Amino acid sequence: MVISVFTLAFYREDTVNIEGTWEPEKIVLDNEILFPTKIDSLLKGIPSKHVIVSEWNNSLYIVGGKEKITSSFKIQKNERGNHLIHLTSKEKSLNGTFNLKVDTLYIDSDSYEIKVKIQSKTSLIMFKKFLQIKPLKPEYPRRGLP
Repeated sequence: MVISVFTLAFYREDTVNIEGTWEPEKIVLDNEILFPTKIDSLLKGIPSKHVIVSEWNNSLYIVGGKEKITSSFKIQKNERGNHLIHLTSKEKSLNGTFNLKVDTLYIDSDSYEIKVKIQSKTSLIMFKKFLQIKPLKPEYPRRGLP
């Protein structure tokens, strides 16, 4: 009960929640393709990079091996109702306001795929996550309860 009160009190309807660890589809920074490389195309099924989004400290991390690109972000809506993400980073190509598009593909009743696209004129970050929600199991009947 207490959690639901806090959720309703602090939930902002105009934002998008993209928190979590994601599998990259395509990463292009300053018109240079970082993912997928030729090696990544040979190693299909073995992820070499991850995109991690933390809502706790509003950070976006692109992690691959020993390299790590960090950026802080703020999600906003423009006057047309489209979502924008403002990124600031030491990486020059990840500074500025980008278009943010989130798409949910329902596969069946308990599984779906979420795709996120962050795009500017010279940079593109696309990542996805496959979620499968387990159906709720009824509680085992106990003695004395209906």
